[in-house]
Amino acid sequence: MKDNRKTLTSSEVEQLFEDGSIVVFKCKPSFAYPTTFVSKNVEKILGFTRDYFLTTPSAWANRIHPEDRKRVSDSFHNILEHGGAAINEYRFKRKDGRIVWLRDEIKLLYNESGEPSSILGTSFEITDRKISELEAQREIENELRNRLSFQNALSLCSNLLVDASEISVFDEVLKILQRTTGSDRVYFFTNETTPEGRLLVSQKFEACAEGVIPEIDNPELQNIPYKEFPFFYQRLKSNLIVNRPTEELPSPEKELMQAQKISSVLLLPVFQGDDWFGFIGFDSLGEVRSWEHYELLTLRTTVEIIGNFLKRISMKETLIQQRNFTQQILDSLPSILTVVDRKMNLLLWNKTGEKLTGYSADELKNMSAFDFVPKEDHKQFIGAMKEILAHNTAGQEVNVQHKRGMVSPYFWRGNIIEMDGKEAFLLVGLNISKQKEMERELIEEKRFADAIIDGLPGTFFMLDEKLNLVRANKNLAQDIGYSVEEILNQKILNYFSAHDEQQLGSSLKELFEQGKVSMETSPVSKDGNELSRNVNAVLFERGGETFIIGTGQDISDLKKREGELRASIHEKEVLLQEIHHRVKNNLAVISGLLELQVHEYSDPTFSRLIQESQMRIQTMAMIHEKLYQSESLSRIFIHEYIDDLIDQIRSSIKIGNAKISVSTEIEDVELNINQAIPFALALNEIISNSLEHAFKGKSQGKVTVKLEERDGVIYSTIKDDGVGFSTEEDLSTFNSLGMTLIKSLLSQIEAEWTMDGKGGVTYRIEFRKDMEKGSSSSLDII
Repeated sequence: MKDNRKTLTSSEVEQLFEDGSIVVFKCKPSFAYPTTFVSKNVEKILGFTRDYFLTTPSAWANRIHPEDRKRVSDSFHNILEHGGAAINEYRFKRKDGRIVWLRDEIKLLYNESGEPSSILGTSFEITDRKISELEAQREIENELRNRLSFQNALSLCSNLLVDASEISVFDEVLKILQRTTGSDRVYFFTNETTPEGRLLVSQKFEACAEGVIPEIDNPELQNIPYKEFPFFYQRLKSNLIVNRPTEELPSPEKELMQAQKISSVLLLPVFQGDDWFGFIGFDSLGEVRSWEHYELLTLRTTVEIIGNFLKRISMKETLIQQRNFTQQILDSLPSILTVVDRKMNLLLWNKTGEKLTGYSADELKNMSAFDFVPKEDHKQFIGAMKEILAHNTAGQEVNVQHKRGMVSPYFWRGNIIEMDGKEAFLLVGLNISKQKEMERELIEEKRFADAIIDGLPGTFFMLDEKLNLVRANKNLAQDIGYSVEEILNQKILNYFSAHDEQQLGSSLKELFEQGKVSMETSPVSKDGNELSRNVNAVLFERGGETFIIGTGQDISDLKKREGELRASIHEKEVLLQEIHHRVKNNLAVISGLLELQVHEYSDPTFSRLIQESQMRIQTMAMIHEKLYQSESLSRIFIHEYIDDLIDQIRSSIKIGNAKISVSTEIEDVELNINQAIPFALALNEIISNSLEHAFKGKSQGKVTVKLEERDGVIYSTIKDDGVGFSTEEDLSTFNSLGMTLIKSLLSQIEAEWTMDGKGGVTYRIEFRKDMEKGSSSSLDII
């Protein structure tokens, strides 16, 4: 087969790149890489003719920026040695002297012998992109320098505050923050609560830029109620910063700042834990600015260090007071607190120790810790002290003996401390007599609970969130053929077959959404039998964890009985269908017998009466036909029944040459047999009357049947546009058997109805739908 594909010639390639922005070049794979080809567009892009590069040795390389030349050369050497391709980005000096950035993509080509034949490359200008990259890099470098400056300031402030013991250190700290942030004014306001409970704030320290007038001596900045600047107060007390231009502040803060000629303000609350000491502020007087995120992070860290420093100073000031209260606190403890030396001699104790042991302070001075421990527990006490020496402070239970001889259980914790330059033991003992009693009660309660759970008639289980069994009664274990020990800490899903996974997953989803679930399950016993169990489960939480508690009942007999009942019900449904079928057939036989009876008599009145009876019988037969065809066997959908009934009436009544149309607007309403038969018979009488009598002397007419359900009430309208009732005599004709039937049938379903004979006859019927299933209907027409 002939190959029709063509390749581009060198002239076609050259023409392709002639007007493009990419320069194509080729050079020899030898030292200095002399250029052997360059596309024409090189003159438009770099200002030099192609001959310049082809005839001048190292023409291209000599125009590369000296700082980039070696890197580009190394790239050429590398692909010459190892093959492949490379990308170079470098600065190039155009003919007009302008420095541009170029991006080269080069590749080593080989001849048929596999030896390097040339280096092929493309080059295009990327000056704009590189300028953007360099500008972005400079911005990053500036930000890094600023960040470093802030970090250095943070380090300086931290060192000052760590070494300082007086609050006057803030003069130097604020100066550092002022220089670093370039703010015009930096200040520190502290909070104070009056005896009446009002929170005031006052300026304590300040650092200003050169030329900025200090406000440290301004009396208006002392003892200011926070209510004078509610916005600042709400933000600061919530440990939130204020970082806004003055124009964006709400009143009255806006006016307060403008009065001091402040353009922008940054306020940072000073907290230590829940203690709010005040705030540090930064003002910009001339320039509207917003402090950057990294500045805020560093300043927040600095403020946290300041808060810790203030807390330390505050603690130092209260240390003496705390020492005065220490003994009082120790004495009020409910536990025995004592300090003993290595020989177990008492060095310190609290009043609770005196009270709980029965010894006075004078007696305790000459006593040892062993004096409080029963002799039989001394070995245990020595073991507890060894645990303390091993830095194990988990606690030990050691009995304490009262002066009168009573022995009580105590839980002891101990630590090694230094007292007067010597090692000592700090011991704290809590009387656990009540706890021990509670333990005994809990154990008894657990035994009682276990007895109840094991005594349940069904199964009991408790699962964790991972569906592991954490508790189960004996019934559950025996149910599936294992011991309780075998199933604990096992996945409950291990005891179900694979086909139950979807149902279990759905039930578990409902459980976690609703908090409870009831479901039928089919666990598999150890011997492989599939069981039938009904399970009820609920969620509950304990100790921050979620658990599932459930009980199960054996429903094997119930399921078996249910299957038998379903079979019995099915058998009865089949039988009931057969009954409806036979009733329908019997009614058809009766209708046929009446038909035969008609042919024996020539009296037209008699024939008409027989035909009316036939139609009534067929109406009931059709009901039974619909019933044995439906699934419910006691209810029918009235829509399709009425359509069939109308077709049957139209085929049975001779209406002469008049063109009578019957239209229906029937909703898909379902009626039980007790209402369907009387209503259908009444409808038969009404429609039959309309077709037989309403259009005498008319060439055409229309009968409309409507039926709908609203809020459990059936509304039906049967209307014709026939002659209607023109006289009382016409109306009296309706005191016939048909009219009697209509009244009686509608009364059976407790219907309210009206009949209007103007402009045709209109029946309006309404009755409440019977929601109970019907099984029979009695036609009480007498």
